[in-house]
Amino acid sequence: MSTSDEMLLNSMTALVSAHGKAISRFGASVVVMTKFVEAVLPQLSATQIERTILAFHAQLGEAMAVADDVLLPGEYRTTLIEQANMLLSRLGSDAVPTTSRP
Repeated sequence: MSTSDEMLLNSMTALVSAHGKAISRFGASVVVMTKFVEAVLPQLSATQIERTILAFHAQLGEAMAVADDVLLPGEYRTTLIEQANMLLSRLGSDAVPTTSRP
């Protein structure tokens, strides 16, 4: 194997390793947030759930506006909506965010 091939292989190995670590860290963050939500939701009163849904919708609106402004890939917006719908469903809300762009 030539030196340039070895350098390319080493670079690709380092890149794959770095991405694997980043994905692992992201996955761990998702698990922690999911477990937190699972622990907190049952503790909320009906009034707290209503206020949480309103606040969550406002935050989602901001996140979707940023996603549109920055022109993130469609997968980002789709996942954002899917995850929001899942959480709103867990909160008992049937008022899910819209999937259409403004």
